[in-house]
Amino acid sequence: MEIGIVGLGLVGNAIAKRLKLAGYAVSGFDIVQEACGKASEHGVLIQPDAASVFANARLVILCLMTSDDRREVLWGKQAAANALQPSTIILDVSTSRPEDIVIDNQRLAEQKSRLVDVCLSGSSEEIANGEALALIGDRNNNAPYHALLKCFTKEQYYFGEAGDGNRMKLIVNLVYGLNRLVLAEALGLASKSKFDLQLTLDVLKAGGTYSRCMDTKGPKMINGTYEPPVARLGQHYKDTKLILEYAQSVGAQTPVSTLHSSLLQKLVEAGYAELDNAAVYKAFQ
Repeated sequence: MEIGIVGLGLVGNAIAKRLKLAGYAVSGFDIVQEACGKASEHGVLIQPDAASVFANARLVILCLMTSDDRREVLWGKQAAANALQPSTIILDVSTSRPEDIVIDNQRLAEQKSRLVDVCLSGSSEEIANGEALALIGDRNNNAPYHALLKCFTKEQYYFGEAGDGNRMKLIVNLVYGLNRLVLAEALGLASKSKFDLQLTLDVLKAGGTYSRCMDTKGPKMINGTYEPPVARLGQHYKDTKLILEYAQSVGAQTPVSTLHSSLLQKLVEAGYAELDNAAVYKAFQ
């Protein structure tokens, strides 16, 4: 069975590598040649465009940034939907607007194809190690793609309806982001107080204040090493805007996330969007 991947950036390349290790034939495309080059090193057959990926695979994974990117691939200049084979399943692993998933799934149903939001909770590094979670907007935990997801995720959670995977991902990302924010603020205070930052981090990790981001992001903050990124600061800023939009739609209060989004906006405007999201610490230095 050939698997197609459109979008071979950090996440797409991590998924491709896992699938190749599991023995799948994988073809892919990205508008960035460097990303294609990295994927080809893992044995991915690089296609000339997105339409060629869809023409050769009945299960395609989209690893893009936004709903607009998905629509550009399917119905914009790349017009990949014109190459859809009957019964194609499209797994979209990006974090995008939930309502857009519903609309695009309905549109693809007219071509006898399906769009399923399979949001991945975890960095590209965690995906590459098979440690991410899959948050799926589908009722069928016996879906034909279930075994495939096990190649690059450790747990799979089904939430019933199209868009629900994205809704849960926004809730999860809210917590991820605020964990990083709190850690950055604490290290900022420790730095201004002339405490040793490594010792401070050790103390925080030893007690009830522990969160996993202290392992993954704490050393990056202390050492100022934000490249190469495993998850970009600008991408999380995009996510915070979706979180606030979703919260408003259901009447939820998110004052801390509102402040967080404003802070990230300033960092993006300062030119830090492409750095690892641990660079939120720059706001407190």
